[in-house]
Amino acid sequence: MKNKIFLIVLMLIGVFIPASSAQVPEAPNWTIDWVEDLSSATLLDAIDDKNSSDWWDKGGIITFEFYIENTRPTELNIVLQFEADHEGEFNWVEVDLDESVKVAGASNKTFEVTLEVGSLNDVDEGIIHGFSIIAEEDLQLPTNPQIIEADTKVPRIAIMMADIIDKDIPLLAGTETEIKVELTNFGNKNDKLKLTETENPFTIDGCPQLSIQVDDSLSQAVLPGSSAEGMFVAKASSSHPTTECIITLKSISDGGASVSDSLSLEVSSSSSSNGGSSSSSGNNDTTPSDDDSSNDDGLNGNFLPSISAWLTIFIIGWVAIIRRDDILA
Repeated sequence: MKNKIFLIVLMLIGVFIPASSAQVPEAPNWTIDWVEDLSSATLLDAIDDKNSSDWWDKGGIITFEFYIENTRPTELNIVLQFEADHEGEFNWVEVDLDESVKVAGASNKTFEVTLEVGSLNDVDEGIIHGFSIIAEEDLQLPTNPQIIEADTKVPRIAIMMADIIDKDIPLLAGTETEIKVELTNFGNKNDKLKLTETENPFTIDGCPQLSIQVDDSLSQAVLPGSSAEGMFVAKASSSHPTTECIITLKSISDGGASVSDSLSLEVSSSSSSNGGSSSSSGNNDTTPSDDDSSNDDGLNGNFLPSISAWLTIFIIGWVAIIRRDDILA
């Protein structure tokens, strides 16, 4: 009977000991973690590169929030360090992170870390870089640090420029001319102009009789950091008047870059080109001959110059005075 009672007591002890031990509270401590889920790489935001004088150079920036929770009753002093593998590819890297922070007892406090890099144009789209924040309690004795990690991703940088390089091209009515365009890709991925058969990227101001034919070379892919040459054809009708035409190229690249440039093209009509020769022949028909000129000179030589009216009055008066003096005498 005593053995049975002893076994029952042991069974009861085995049941209640795990339950009572599970209710023991954890010791107060601190933890660090991201505010948002950063299990996937986050795209950098493209901005103007503040360390470059070129308008097309882009930098990248991103800000993350993290928190430190202190379940202890006393204030916590934490030293923070930043480590990353961004330095190997970017021209420059700047990090804005407090070196040390304080968290009051039994509280949760949020902090920020900002990462800024330069020249995204030189880094391929989609490249991922990792970084980590190392947090350690500020004590005289060494402690175990806590680490949080995240990844950044390089976005696509789409910047293209078109330069119509043939300037001041004279075009005669009824003829056509090829005009070259230099396409430069300042982005970090192959890019090209979006050209379709239904949409002409060229507009013409002031010349309704001028037409543009787009060549396939304008839609060729251009490598990052390089240029390619395309062309288009400007054709003037035979009845085109003499005038100045403004040709504007405006398009969007596959990457979303806005591309534009313009050209002032002077068209001369066929009539104005012949105007010089017809004008000179007209002058030959109307120019008097040498014989006519000599006849005029001979005709003028047969007549004496006429006496002026004042001279006639003077002579009559002078004769009258002389006659009066003779009569008186």
